[in-house]
Amino acid sequence: MSESIQSEQAIPRRHLGRLALGLGAATLAAPARAQERYPERPINCIVAFPAGGGTDVAARSVARYVEKHLGQGASLVVINRAGAGGEIGWTEIATARPDGYTIGFINLPAINALTIGRRSRYTMDSFDPIANLVYDPGAIMVAANSVHGSSSDLIAAARAKPGEVTVGIAGARGGADHLALLAIERAASVRFNVAPFAGTAPLRAALMGGHVPAAAYNLSEALDEMREGRVRVLGVAAETRSVLAPQVATFREQGVEVIAGSARGLAAPKGLPPAILKRLQDAAEAALKDPDYVSLAERSSIPLRFMGAEEYRGFIRQTQANLEAIWAASPWR
Repeated sequence: MSESIQSEQAIPRRHLGRLALGLGAATLAAPARAQERYPERPINCIVAFPAGGGTDVAARSVARYVEKHLGQGASLVVINRAGAGGEIGWTEIATARPDGYTIGFINLPAINALTIGRRSRYTMDSFDPIANLVYDPGAIMVAANSVHGSSSDLIAAARAKPGEVTVGIAGARGGADHLALLAIERAASVRFNVAPFAGTAPLRAALMGGHVPAAAYNLSEALDEMREGRVRVLGVAAETRSVLAPQVATFREQGVEVIAGSARGLAAPKGLPPAILKRLQDAAEAALKDPDYVSLAERSSIPLRFMGAEEYRGFIRQTQANLEAIWAASPWR
């Protein structure tokens, strides 16, 4: 008789049953205890763009307030993983272990755009949305001395000369600014001559220097020049006027039905335990209600917009559907 059989016979069957139940309960209890103690070590927060950019600034500004409301000595470590239009950083988030210790900022619609028309290393189903924090609407700007006094003037000029009126965009085709411009083209039935620039700074310089007649980039990036009287914002691609520039009409008010912009929020790899997801969502919501952070965001012209996990998931799906429709009508690559 083997030692293992002797050992089994030495333990009454009723005791074996209790032992099995105890081991099962312990196995189930271990993850639950880990979730209750979360976070027990620093949380890596991936930003898919270089340090100093808009997403990086927003991430670093809000991180300490999320830490504060997570409690338990939480620490968020912002890590820049720039490259390939954001794909390197977003792939790192998508493929990380879903334990709550790797999360990151995702930027809509840029993250969606990489899944359309070619195969990225992730899909939008690779992520568990946590919360959206920022929504920066798209806008069209002209220099202060421009002949275009309104978006209607610019659209009329483009309609009269299809493909000849130049509008600069910050970044490559398929980025948030280009997609916003495509949405405006589609809604207004016009076609612009799109001129990509390496970023907002060179595009802003070209606009104010008279090298391009109009430019498309996010509203927050135009506020300083607008307040100084160096540029005029012709329209904002938002549902309602921005609290940062309440004097600027939306495109919707001007008869062009378009909603477009750049949303920045937190997401985790698919499979994040619900209890941890809720803790992160609640901490993000508390951070955006924290008076100190609200004041900082206002001073920094960060346009806050909170969406909880479920609302954010629906927003992501709607963004995906809108981009697929734009791609079907006018592929950008």
